[in-house]
Amino acid sequence: MLLEHKGFLYSNESSHWYENAVQNVEKLFQTTMQNSQNELRHLILKVRNIPEKKEHYILSFDDVTELNLLAFFDSQIVESNSIVQDKKSVLNFLNIVKNNSGEVKIYNFYKGLTIINPAVIVEIGDEEIVVKSVNLQLKIVQLTKFTTISSEIFPRSVICKSIKHVDFDKQTITIDDFNFSPRSGVDRKYTRLEVEEKHTCTISYKKIQFTADVRIVDISEVSVKIEINALPAGIKFGDKINISMHLNINKKAISLHAESTLYRIDENKRSYYLVLLYELDHEGINHIKEYLVNRQMVLIREFKKIDIV
Repeated sequence: MLLEHKGFLYSNESSHWYENAVQNVEKLFQTTMQNSQNELRHLILKVRNIPEKKEHYILSFDDVTELNLLAFFDSQIVESNSIVQDKKSVLNFLNIVKNNSGEVKIYNFYKGLTIINPAVIVEIGDEEIVVKSVNLQLKIVQLTKFTTISSEIFPRSVICKSIKHVDFDKQTITIDDFNFSPRSGVDRKYTRLEVEEKHTCTISYKKIQFTADVRIVDISEVSVKIEINALPAGIKFGDKINISMHLNINKKAISLHAESTLYRIDENKRSYYLVLLYELDHEGINHIKEYLVNRQMVLIREFKKIDIV
């Protein structure tokens, strides 16, 4: 009998684990069971179709208890910094995927545009891993020298901070610096994109318009990051800032106006980044959605034209 475990395939009595499993053939699932000696075992479940037998499946289990990975799904441990630096455990999870002929996903961002493709693990060494993916993903990895790997069995995504080699002939990426992400995942709830160069942005703080140079770095439905060359006097987290933005896409002008809340300040050498949170009205939401969709198409065309040597 499968045992309940939060976040695993069988998470509670009302979960339809069987339907979930058979609808995701070849996907890997985390499960726990008790053996005949009442010992808790940690197993990876994979479902396979039986050829020529409709709605018949083989469920195979890979016992990974001895790797002591269950602790990584404890919420307190996951939130601590210890998991981030545990490179050996990253290799253990990658080996589980490789040994079960599973896939991982590789994520990259081009000016906020998400580029994601499946990949297979070709080789795992003591200090480096080799994965194989499509040329489009290799192209963005070569450009950014950075990538993120995720799998349904990982406690967190894996950040790859150093790309040792990209081989377009073999379609492989060799990675030699990696660890678990300090954040909970790679998926963003809202699309956040860098804006085009030709735009205008003004802000006012305490009813005084700020005259310093202001430009938008990136924008989403709920937030905007702006760059300014000097901070308004007395500004602090939680303060209200009125912002007006005028964007252009495909020769169409879009104007957005909102009262925002200062969420974060990042100091650079000669400027500051301010992250502002806002709630747009119905018209504003429609405008920003239209802008983001069009902007994505522009970035896709732009990225495809980049020549990577």
